[in-house]
Amino acid sequence: MSSPPAPASTGPGLVRDRLIVAVGLAATIAVLLAHRDAPLRAPWLAAVLVVSTWLSVIDARQHRLPNRIVGPLAAGVTVVVLAAAWADGDLGRAGRALGIGLATAAVLLIVNLVGGLGMGDVKYGYPFGATLGWFGLDALMVAVLVTTAAGGLVAAALLARGRGRDHRVSYGPFMALGLAAGLVNAGG
Repeated sequence: MSSPPAPASTGPGLVRDRLIVAVGLAATIAVLLAHRDAPLRAPWLAAVLVVSTWLSVIDARQHRLPNRIVGPLAAGVTVVVLAAAWADGDLGRAGRALGIGLATAAVLLIVNLVGGLGMGDVKYGYPFGATLGWFGLDALMVAVLVTTAAGGLVAAALLARGRGRDHRVSYGPFMALGLAAGLVNAGG
């Protein structure tokens, strides 16, 4: 088991890490404001976004999303979705949310198999999809649109700067940004 990455002390790595944390904090605040009328839901969403920000920093540094973090996140999302559905008396909603999480991971697995996406992103797809699935397909579609657009813009900028197609781009930060956008949309 590896320890968390050492913080970048200088240079572009420090700037990148601070930018990811700042965006993650802003996204968490935006989601909390969007869901302020549902105080029982807010801690769950904040926790998912804080862990997603942590994963984003690790992914930007190491190009991986560690199982030791993604696994507990997935388990926690599953437990919260089931508990919330039980409390609401709507287990069908939990089934839909968890099914959307599994379907998201399955689609990302197909992308992984044809190349271009890591297995960490595939595994992160389950809590990503299940969290958004609680709010329905509209939240997921907003998240997918933002994730794809942000990742595509960065990839295009890298290509324009002369970086080859073999340059690896961490996708976790874009997934976290899309997750936040989908949750803000769902709360509004």
